[in-house]
Amino acid sequence: MNQNNLFKTFKLSKYIFLSTIRNPSAVFFSFLFPFIFIVVFGLIGQGSGKVDLGIYNTSLKSGAFYEAMQKIDSLNLISDKTDAELNNDLEKGKIGGVIDIANSDQLFNGIDTYKVELTTTSAAPQDGATLTAIINSLKYSLNDSISASIPQKLVDLTFTNVEGRKYQQIDFILPGQLSFSLLSSGVFNIAFVIITLRKTLVLKRMFATPTPKWTIMLAKVISSMAFGALQVAVIVLVGHFAFNFTLVNGLSTFISMLLLSLLGLLVFLGLGLFVSSLGDNEDAVSPIANLVTLPQFLLSGSFFSIETFPAFLQPIAKILPMTFLNDAMRAIAFEGASFESILPQILGLLIFGVIIYSITLKVFKWE
Repeated sequence: MNQNNLFKTFKLSKYIFLSTIRNPSAVFFSFLFPFIFIVVFGLIGQGSGKVDLGIYNTSLKSGAFYEAMQKIDSLNLISDKTDAELNNDLEKGKIGGVIDIANSDQLFNGIDTYKVELTTTSAAPQDGATLTAIINSLKYSLNDSISASIPQKLVDLTFTNVEGRKYQQIDFILPGQLSFSLLSSGVFNIAFVIITLRKTLVLKRMFATPTPKWTIMLAKVISSMAFGALQVAVIVLVGHFAFNFTLVNGLSTFISMLLLSLLGLLVFLGLGLFVSSLGDNEDAVSPIANLVTLPQFLLSGSFFSIETFPAFLQPIAKILPMTFLNDAMRAIAFEGASFESILPQILGLLIFGVIIYSITLKVFKWE
């Protein structure tokens, strides 16, 4: 790259960046639209009328105590996760507590007795208090049903409280909306810019000059990355200071999220270039862009956890590039994960990027 071409690249980058900033549609979908969701979900509490209670795999899942617990409408019993997953959710405050039920060595009038341990977390104090009250009430109710004169014979209940950090709704929603914003910018912005430049013969006129083709594309990438960095900074900082979005390690977490977001955007730009090659005008490109982005908006876990989807959809959802980005950013923001620990997600993004850019090089149209 000679100095003259480098100067042209940055001049063109500046022009494209300023034109993007001055485009009301780009600003709305890149900044304001994601904030609509962030504000709505940020103001919604986590209460759903039920309290989540995990059940360890080693726990007894039969008998009088367990059956009585199943009949309590205010409890949502979770028994399909591993013990490690339950402990992780407990530490984050995603669930109110976990319970372990075991048969004791003694019988009371020929009836099994139980040792029950309820573990709650400081990350979800309200749910923990609710669970404590419910399980305590259940213990006394069962004991009284057997013998009111000799209490606490059927159930021996102990309590444990562990330290944790509260996982708020905003900690799930904001990374998803950030990915949503980056995908919209990467696909829609670049696709329509390329279509416009092609349609108005700007690209053709540029080819008549000594400007290399790669200079034009590099300029668009640089301007998009600059715009993306601004998006990330605004969304993350407003989310942190206005809605207490967790940045577990402060500035270093913010920088890690910024770098990861730019990697995701670089991949999404390849998707935008690919889309721009499939149509000759805005009317043709628009439905293609929606077809490419809509499944990712819905299935990548941006709005709802992938675990809530039907079983046949989950494997598809887990290999979407936007899912890789969502999972990695949530791990960095709340858990303080290192880049080494999110290497599978990074590799997933890179593999998708290599594939989409390889295809785009073959089908991209300059005129």
